[in-house]
Amino acid sequence: MKKTVLGGIAAALALTSLAGCGEKTVEEGEKPTYDAKVSTSVADWLVAQAPKGVARNAQYGTDDFGLSADIGIALAEVGGYDEEIATIAAAVMKNKKAYTSPGFGTITSAGATAKALVLQQNIDASDPGLLKQLEGTVAENGRIADKLDPKNKKAADYSNTIGQSYAVWALNNAESTKAAAATEFLAGQQCEEGWFRVTFAADPAAADQTCDADPKAVPDADATAFALIALSGVASPEAEKAVKAGVAWLKETQAEDGSFKAATGNIANSNTTGLAGWAFGRAGETDSAEKAATWVAEHVVTCGEDAGAVAYDDAALEEGNTKGLTKESEGMYRLAAAQALPSLVFLPKDATTKSSC
Repeated sequence: MKKTVLGGIAAALALTSLAGCGEKTVEEGEKPTYDAKVSTSVADWLVAQAPKGVARNAQYGTDDFGLSADIGIALAEVGGYDEEIATIAAAVMKNKKAYTSPGFGTITSAGATAKALVLQQNIDASDPGLLKQLEGTVAENGRIADKLDPKNKKAADYSNTIGQSYAVWALNNAESTKAAAATEFLAGQQCEEGWFRVTFAADPAAADQTCDADPKAVPDADATAFALIALSGVASPEAEKAVKAGVAWLKETQAEDGSFKAATGNIANSNTTGLAGWAFGRAGETDSAEKAATWVAEHVVTCGEDAGAVAYDDAALEEGNTKGLTKESEGMYRLAAAQALPSLVFLPKDATTKSSC
């Protein structure tokens, strides 16, 4: 079912009127000046990747509930896909045990639980059991941690700043008593320069859990973007300070063409660029958001039955347009599309006419 994203664009523009960090903002009531064609194409392609609400990994023959949740959350950011989001949320919640308690020594995945709750909150639903499960992963100092099977010696805690960001997002939405501690801990993962690290302190019992206390901490644009997306929704001086510093670092890091590189690989890519653009948009930094959106739009596949897929980088764009997607490569395009879609809300009109067809 074809949808438009004008409602989501209007909501995003209204949000920019509330936050100004030195860039142009859009006053409430102004007509959107952004182009919804590309975001609609990407959103429609993503919907097709999750028939009956579930993204299926053809390469391994498994259902990917994490990616399904990513798709639903991205669609909620652009707006206009309420029915599809409800279908995805219902499918993920039907399989919440398989998703949030995946086994292999992990009794409860904190990050998966948080993401599932954010997805559900986007349809104005509430699962007290899921909220309680998430709250049970939050330590007194606010740090989330996976619950592990003590009998499984190979079990490991995979919680990190990205999962913490989803937890802050979900807990604040739910007005949980654990929200303040989780938010404070997330803010502590920001180093003095404004960036966030992706990993926590190795010792969860260490007295100082902050980024500045970790000599091995390295900047991560993806983790920084996720943290800013979550903190932008928190009304507190601490969160606002963290967002301001994080946005400043992202702006310094953004390439002239609008792109960003991941912490590893040193390649401009749509995942990182899309997440940064999403964060800029949330913070009201429309100039930087537009630059990121333009770069992402130039990496949307325009040819064949997979038009609307988002290529990770230049090489993937050429492959997508000429050879099409395979069961081995489709996951890369799906994840890129889910993480980059919200940034396309800020694509200026006529910003790109690029097409290889």
